[in-house]
Amino acid sequence: MRAISFTSAVLACALLGSLGALTLADIFDGPGNPRQERVARTPPLPTSVSQIPKFLGNARYFATERYALKETFITLNGMVKMAIFDHSPATNVLLGEEGFLFFNVDEAIDGAQGKDRLDATGQAVWADYFKTLDQNFQRQGLPFSLVIGPNKHSIYPDLTPDWLAVQPLGDTRAGDIMTVAQAVLGDQFVDTRDLLQHARIQQPDVPLYHPTDTHWTEWGAALALHDVLARQNLDLPAPQFEIADLVQSGDLSRMVGQQHRWAATAPTLPKGWSCADADNQPLFVTTIDPLMPRRFTCGTPGARPEKIVVFTDSFGVSTIPYLSSRFQTVDFIWSDKADPDAAKALGADYVLQILVERKLMTDTPQDFLVQSGALR
Repeated sequence: MRAISFTSAVLACALLGSLGALTLADIFDGPGNPRQERVARTPPLPTSVSQIPKFLGNARYFATERYALKETFITLNGMVKMAIFDHSPATNVLLGEEGFLFFNVDEAIDGAQGKDRLDATGQAVWADYFKTLDQNFQRQGLPFSLVIGPNKHSIYPDLTPDWLAVQPLGDTRAGDIMTVAQAVLGDQFVDTRDLLQHARIQQPDVPLYHPTDTHWTEWGAALALHDVLARQNLDLPAPQFEIADLVQSGDLSRMVGQQHRWAATAPTLPKGWSCADADNQPLFVTTIDPLMPRRFTCGTPGARPEKIVVFTDSFGVSTIPYLSSRFQTVDFIWSDKADPDAAKALGADYVLQILVERKLMTDTPQDFLVQSGALR
């Protein structure tokens, strides 16, 4: 037994030592791909003794987030569990039908199952919030629209596991809140779930959501935004798409370790636009599995001159091709709180707020209110 224990300890030390050596080699090899660098930046090598403590701290974080062969281990684990046991290797990913994956978090699942519906008091609280939001933008003289990006479960309920029992659109908490929004905001709010479900019926072979990602495709986002802006009397050319191979698969496939094994295609919009970060440096954008800075600006020279300000979460990234190809300047601010004073300071002519449906399960109106000018 001692020999076995000793041998096991030696092998474990050898394995961990090898991983440590490979991780160190990755640091000396230089930066990885853009997503890896945003997750954990490769620490620059110290050029003086005084820089060593900072380097060691950064290297420790790098090793925690990006240790050598981490992605390989995750990939192998996913391959075994899904191929042999037909089981998701990640607790926050559901295996659906026809290769579709779904986000398995409480707010998405509870929402799909129709839990925590609004009573009359809850409806009144949300109505007061939407009235306040509308009044704040009217005070600044800014046209404003609220866009809710539906959970994929709402648009593809038939491809979720049978046990999920997705409820009809009107029988959910998010549906209750959207009904209130429609009553208060009128054409400033569009129930994009109805629009997208109709689009799916009209073109069933064109995906509105990525099968291996939580987000809508560029085409799904464009259909929603085109309808929203048309209601604000903005005459914009209808979106057109082409099916294209993507540079990577989606965030859900990354969670189960298959992002670099699974190829992905999607309906994409033409790319004539460009983006820059807050320092006016060129910004590479991929609309599948996005990882973006807090503020960035996109647009197309010679397009419409109106300035658009977008307060958004990750569901706004897929709207970049549609908006940026039609306007010269679109400022994106990564925030759940739409601030009319900040939008006015940026010179906005029109404001959009884009939120994913699942946040309506856990967030309250107070979570979406902003102190005046806090986002400037």
